[in-house]
Amino acid sequence: MLSFQVIREGRTIQICCDDQGVDALMAVLKKLRGSGSHVHLSAHSTGAGNAILSDQDPFGEKTIVEVIITHGGD
Repeated sequence: MLSFQVIREGRTIQICCDDQGVDALMAVLKKLRGSGSHVHLSAHSTGAGNAILSDQDPFGEKTIVEVIITHGGD
Protein backbone atom coordinates (compact mmCIF):
# COMPACT_ATOMS: atom_id res chain seq x y z
CA MET A 1 0.00 0.00 0.00
CA LEU A 2 1.26 3.43 -0.97
CA SER A 3 -1.00 6.47 -0.96
CA PHE A 4 -0.68 10.24 -1.04
CA GLN A 5 -3.26 12.68 0.30
CA VAL A 6 -3.41 16.45 0.41
CA ILE A 7 -4.49 17.55 3.89
CA ARG A 8 -4.61 20.69 6.06
CA GLU A 9 -6.21 22.90 3.43
CA GLY A 10 -3.69 21.94 0.77
CA ARG A 11 -0.63 22.78 2.85
CA THR A 12 0.46 19.23 3.71
CA ILE A 13 0.98 15.98 1.83
CA GLN A 14 0.42 12.83 3.86
CA ILE A 15 2.00 9.57 2.69
CA CYS A 16 0.65 6.26 4.00
CA CYS A 17 2.55 3.07 3.23
CA ASP A 18 3.34 -0.44 4.31
CA ASP A 19 6.63 -2.27 3.73
CA GLN A 20 5.73 -3.02 0.09
CA GLY A 21 4.88 0.64 -0.47
CA VAL A 22 8.19 1.77 0.99
CA ASP A 23 10.04 -0.72 -1.23
CA ALA A 24 8.14 0.46 -4.34
CA LEU A 25 8.78 4.14 -3.60
CA MET A 26 12.47 3.54 -2.87
CA ALA A 27 12.87 1.61 -6.13
CA VAL A 28 11.28 4.46 -8.10
CA LEU A 29 13.46 7.07 -6.39
CA LYS A 30 16.64 5.06 -6.96
CA LYS A 31 15.77 4.69 -10.65
CA LEU A 32 15.06 8.41 -10.90
CA ARG A 33 18.32 9.49 -9.25
CA GLY A 34 20.78 10.84 -11.78
CA SER A 35 18.35 10.63 -14.66
CA GLY A 36 17.41 14.31 -14.62
CA SER A 37 13.94 13.21 -15.64
CA HIS A 38 10.57 12.52 -14.05
CA VAL A 39 8.33 9.61 -13.17
CA HIS A 40 4.55 9.21 -12.89
CA LEU A 41 3.15 7.14 -10.04
CA SER A 42 -0.40 6.04 -10.77
CA ALA A 43 -3.23 4.45 -8.79
CA HIS A 44 -4.81 1.16 -9.79
CA SER A 45 -8.09 2.93 -10.70
CA THR A 46 -6.36 4.76 -13.58
CA GLY A 47 -5.80 1.49 -15.42
CA ALA A 48 -2.08 2.15 -15.72
CA GLY A 49 -0.15 -1.06 -16.21
CA ASN A 50 2.54 -0.06 -13.71
CA ALA A 51 0.19 1.30 -11.02
CA ILE A 52 1.67 1.29 -7.52
CA LEU A 53 -0.55 3.79 -5.69
CA SER A 54 -3.51 2.72 -3.58
CA ASP A 55 -6.90 4.29 -4.31
CA GLN A 56 -7.67 4.60 -0.59
CA ASP A 57 -5.67 5.17 2.57
CA PRO A 58 -5.84 2.69 5.47
CA PHE A 59 -8.93 4.50 6.78
CA GLY A 60 -10.90 4.21 3.53
CA GLU A 61 -10.40 7.81 2.42
CA LYS A 62 -9.86 8.55 -1.27
CA THR A 63 -6.32 9.43 -2.22
CA ILE A 64 -4.44 11.12 -5.06
CA VAL A 65 -4.48 8.98 -8.23
CA GLU A 66 -1.31 10.38 -9.81
CA VAL A 67 1.95 11.72 -8.39
CA ILE A 68 4.65 13.17 -10.61
CA ILE A 69 8.17 13.27 -9.19
CA THR A 70 10.72 15.39 -11.08
CA HIS A 71 14.46 15.09 -10.55
CA GLY A 72 16.51 18.12 -11.48
CA GLY A 73 19.78 16.35 -12.19
CA ASP A 74 22.91 16.74 -10.05
